[in-house]
Amino acid sequence: LHVAFIAVCIATLFPMVWMLRTAFAPSQDVFRATLSLWPDNATLGNFAAAFRLHPVATWFMNSVVVAGAITLGKLAVSLPAAFAFGVLSFRGRDTAFALVVGTMTVPYVITLLPTYVAVASVGLYDTLTGVIVPTIGHCGFVVFFLRQAFKALPRELFEAARIDGAGPWRQMLTIALPNIWGAVAAMAVLSFLGAWNLYLWPHLILDAREHKTLSIGLKLFATTGEQGGEWGPLMATALLAALPVVVLYLMAQRQLVSAFATSGIR
Repeated sequence: LHVAFIAVCIATLFPMVWMLRTAFAPSQDVFRATLSLWPDNATLGNFAAAFRLHPVATWFMNSVVVAGAITLGKLAVSLPAAFAFGVLSFRGRDTAFALVVGTMTVPYVITLLPTYVAVASVGLYDTLTGVIVPTIGHCGFVVFFLRQAFKALPRELFEAARIDGAGPWRQMLTIALPNIWGAVAAMAVLSFLGAWNLYLWPHLILDAREHKTLSIGLKLFATTGEQGGEWGPLMATALLAALPVVVLYLMAQRQLVSAFATSGIR
């Protein structure tokens, strides 16, 4: 079983290793006949070439803004909704929650055309705001997951808080939220990862070269240059694109594992 796991890990990590190797390899060594995990003459020239060929720094900052805003927006919308569905009692609660969960079954592609028409009609075409705002609405899974975390908390906590005069917002912020921080961190990481890798919607709504995100800009490296692409600068840029999410995952790894391991357990 361990041998099988090791084989799967090697197969999964090999593209990452090859990306790292190509990012530091001189152009003449990218397609060399012999296989080596590290170039003989490693160089940082591909990174300089990437910034020289395209506005990679601008794309990187656009991706940071888009991913950060979408993550914060989803949490700002999902936390109160999940608390209301999981803790509060009101008429139509279960029906409203079923509708929210039902949005997860709608294929993403189906919503692209009406969303595009709506964004263009309000003047947000070719803007980062036009990418951010509609994407925040795709938060059904975040609401569902956080609701399960809220429901796992003892009901006595909220009953005692109500007796002490705490309203719903105070109950959520001072009592519930500190006890589900692992679930919130997990959803923040997954939301950031999904927003960072977002491709289809930004590709549809962003037009100007300086407005693109890294996920879209990477394609330009494969369609320009000699022999069909600038592969060294492309892999250097891909490495830069992978670093933030890898670092974020390593920082929140314990919270991620804990959140999914204890989800739904009282």
